[in-house]
Amino acid sequence: MAETQLVYLFASDIPVGSPLPWPVLLASGDLLAPAGFVVANDLVQERLMMAAPMRIGSASDRGRPSLSVDTDNLAAKIASRSEDPLKYFRQNAETVVLTFKLPAEDKPRTVTADFYGRMPMSSVIVSAPVLGLGDEMKWKNFEGMPITVQVLFGRTLCMFKTTLLWYAAVPHSHLFLRYPQKVVTKVFRQALRVNARLSASVIMEEGCKLPGLITNLSDSGCAIETGFLLGHSGRQLTLEFDAGTGGEPQLISVPGIIRTVKGNLTQQMRYGIEFAEPMGEDVAQALKAFIYAQLADA
Repeated sequence: MAETQLVYLFASDIPVGSPLPWPVLLASGDLLAPAGFVVANDLVQERLMMAAPMRIGSASDRGRPSLSVDTDNLAAKIASRSEDPLKYFRQNAETVVLTFKLPAEDKPRTVTADFYGRMPMSSVIVSAPVLGLGDEMKWKNFEGMPITVQVLFGRTLCMFKTTLLWYAAVPHSHLFLRYPQKVVTKVFRQALRVNARLSASVIMEEGCKLPGLITNLSDSGCAIETGFLLGHSGRQLTLEFDAGTGGEPQLISVPGIIRTVKGNLTQQMRYGIEFAEPMGEDVAQALKAFIYAQLADA
C-alpha cells in the first residue's frame, strides 16, 4: 500500500492576505481550502488553524510533524473535490431556504435568508435569520450544526446538506456554511407551480369569508375550487391559508384578483387567482419558502 505524508501547518504557513500555494487538507485527507484560496483576515486564519490543517509533504519537510495516509484514498478525495459543485453560482441566487433543528427543539425550523456570496470550495455566505432566543443564544452557539440549504436561481432548484462553520456579526449578521461536496439540482422549465390540497379562506371585499381548496400554487398565483360563487374576472379578494414549513404552522394573508372562472356550482367552481400587491415582504418570503419545500419533496 502506497502512502503519502501529510505535514501539519503553522499559522506562519498560511499568512493573512496571501493565496494558498497548495491545497490545505484535514487529517482525513478531505479538502479544507483549495490552492489559491486567500486567507482574508485573522478570523479566517484562526478558523483554519482550529481544524489542524495539513498539506502534502515534500523532501524538504523532513523533521516536521506529519501523518501517513493511503495515497489512493487521498487522490480519490482530492479528485472528488476538484470540480466546484456551485460553479454556476454568481449573484443569480434568489431567496435561500435553511432547514435546521436546534439542540433543544423537537421540530426543525425552516427559515429564509439572503445569498451574500461564496468562497469557492471553502464556504457559502448567507444572511443570519433571527432566531428569537434572546441575547444569550446567538448563531455562534450553534457552530457545527447540520443545515439543509435550498436555493432557487432561474428555473433551477439547488439543494445540499452542510454545517454551520461560523457566525459573523459585522458588518451585518451572516453565516459561513461549509462548502458542499454534493449538490442536487432540479430544473423546472415551466412556472414554479406545485400541486396542493390546501384549505383556504376566501375573504371578499364586503368582508364575508368563504371556504375553498387551493389545488395548485405558485409565488404569483393559485387555482382554487369552491362551492360558492366568488364573482367575475377582475374582482379582488384575499386568501388566507397555512404556508408553514418544518411542521410549524404559519397563516398568511395574500391579496388576489380573479383572472379565470370555470365550472358550475353542481361540479364546483374553479378560479384562477393572480396574487396582487401589496403582499408584504414577510408574506412573500413565507410563500416562497413553502413552495421551495414542496418542490424539494416532489
